[in-house]
This record gives sequence, C-alpha cells and structure tokens, in this order.
Amino acid sequence: MSSSEIDVPTQIPESCILGAMMPREDPRDVLVIKKGLPDMTLAELPAGSVVGTSSVRRIAQLSRHYPHLIAKDVRGNIDTRLAKLDAEDGPFTCLILAAAGLLRTGQGARITHYLDSKSGKMLHAVGQGGLGIEIRADDEHMKQMVEKIGDTKTTFACLAERNLLRTLEGGCSAPLGVETEWVRDAEGREKLRLRSIVASVDGKEAVEMEKDEEVKSGEEAEAFGKQVADELVVLGAGRILEAIQQKKKAWGS
Repeated sequence: MSSSEIDVPTQIPESCILGAMMPREDPRDVLVIKKGLPDMTLAELPAGSVVGTSSVRRIAQLSRHYPHLIAKDVRGNIDTRLAKLDAEDGPFTCLILAAAGLLRTGQGARITHYLDSKSGKMLHAVGQGGLGIEIRADDEHMKQMVEKIGDTKTTFACLAERNLLRTLEGGCSAPLGVETEWVRDAEGREKLRLRSIVASVDGKEAVEMEKDEEVKSGEEAEAFGKQVADELVVLGAGRILEAIQQKKKAWGS
C-alpha cells in the first residue's frame, strides 16, 4: 500500500512496516499570495494581514516569527482553499500550503515564495512531500522488491523524522517542525542533518535544535530521531506539548 507519508500514523500496526520511500517531492511549505496583490514575503506583509492555514505547526511558527500577522483557519482541498483566498470579499491575504500538494496537482505557478529555515523561518511537517510504501512485516520478498525502487536517503530522512515525532508522542497535530538534508563534515563524511522546533501555539515558548549524524541504516535513522527527541524534551519540549494537551482537554470538557 502506498500513501502520502504525512498521512501515515507514526504508530502503524505491528504486522506492517514502512518498506521504502519513493524520491521525495519538495517538502517545504510555500507562501501563496492572493491574486492581484504584489509579491511580498511573510516579513513584508502589512500588520494585520490574514494568513490562511489549518496547521497548528504553522500557526505556532507564524506566531513566533511574525507576530504582526493573523492566522485564520481555512479548510478544504487545494482548489477550495485557493478559491477562498482569491474571493474578492474573502478575508485572506495569503495561504501557507505544502509545496508538494501544489506541484502534484499542477498548480506550482501559484507559489509566491518557498519557506524553509533560511527563507521564511518555517520548518515543514514530518514526512511532508514523501510517498511511502507500507508492506507486511513478514513479507521478505516484497521487502526486497520495494527496496530496489525506493530512495534510500529519503527513507532514512523520513524514518528519523517519524521517530522524532513518535518519541515526543505528539501526533500529526503537534506543533513540531522539521527539516532534513544531507551534508558533509570537514572530513568529507556524509551525514543527515535534522533541524527541529517545538513551539507553543502562541509562539512565546520554543525549543529548537540542529544536529548532524552519520546514518547508514533504517535502524540508525530511527535511533537518530529518538536521540533528537530526547534532547528536545530535556530542553523543555515535553513541557510545551503537555501544556498543549492540557488545553485540548479543557476545551473538550
């Protein structure tokens, strides 16, 4: 079974495993400006501009880095969201969406700016842009087949991201942003770089980390993700997530 990696639960049935990942689509978030408005970055948007997003992760990072902006919930598929953005009487100045969703639906021309740690100060969701192949854990023949067509670097990166989230027990709605890339150290050794942020929804509290590690197997990738999660907890990420869970319980009562 293949599925968008962002939609795969961090805890999958014990009888199944993530067999492989296909080459990753661009994992970044993007800024999409309302038709008719000039090209602007998040930092350049006028105070009070309304940013459409339904993601707690994006809201938390927006609140932290761009407190002059207002986040407003927007729902629906990509076409519906773009229609809401472009409506003359609509409240939205812009949307933040996943680049992969726009590119896969042939609407890449609507992208105004790509957002990442260097440009836009936004980290993406765990597994974003990835397409995973889930197989039975005991099917060695299928495992060998999918490994031949899978992309090793994408698989390792997504395994690290997923185990980071799993260890934090945050779930897909947690305000956790990540960014992975392959880099070489001073000795020329290739390493996986994992950036991460856990932020409160109001942006007032945040724990951030960047760490490099040699990763040569799926097990090492998952161990790396857990290591980063454990260090984030020591720095205060657990307290931030617990406070969010307590608020959710209060709202539900």
